[in-house]
Amino acid sequence: MEFFVCPCKATAHVLVDGNDQGLNRDASGGLRTIQCNAGLHSVALKRDSGRACTPGKVDVVIENTDPISPMEVRFRCP
Repeated sequence: MEFFVCPCKATAHVLVDGNDQGLNRDASGGLRTIQCNAGLHSVALKRDSGRACTPGKVDVVIENTDPISPMEVRFRCP
């Protein structure tokens, strides 16, 4: 398994290859670590308010990660 986080000021749903993986933040506001298989993935954030995060999606190779030092896939959300 591979691991990544989506740091962003907003709380949003993390979509990996079009599948919702839950929110990028936990109930206390901390970043949630998302798990996926190694390889190329399309990652996006979708806010409940419908406001878009930028970029709209990121194609990224996620490999050689661990839960202690997950890869960061950065977004900017209004």
